[in-house]
Amino acid sequence: MNVQEIRSIVGLCAYQDYTFEVQIDHRGAMYLQAHYTEPDVKTEAPEKQFTRRWFLSPAMCKGEIVQTVFKCVLTSMEHRTREHFKYQARAIFGPHFDVDSLWMICDDEHLDYRGKRELMGKEE
Repeated sequence: MNVQEIRSIVGLCAYQDYTFEVQIDHRGAMYLQAHYTEPDVKTEAPEKQFTRRWFLSPAMCKGEIVQTVFKCVLTSMEHRTREHFKYQARAIFGPHFDVDSLWMICDDEHLDYRGKRELMGKEE
């Protein structure tokens, strides 16, 4: 499938105010990316927000392309939920945390509460 055929299929997809675009990068790789306008989580000023890039293959069939557009939306919505869900006024599940810092947290046994009944309000 060529880029025009893929753009034609993607053009049949819609979700709220998302705009879907099929681009070819400087290496010749084809990808899907969506954008929408939403207030920035820090500044609250309306800004164009972009999803991650979803690489596409000329070998994809129509169903795979449509499912990739759908996956783009699902992943974007999860990202937005992680940015806006708050616990004690902080986005504790935020999508922008440094993965190496998260990895170091995993090393600290004191931060793993599984099985610690007294911390879950089930003291004996």
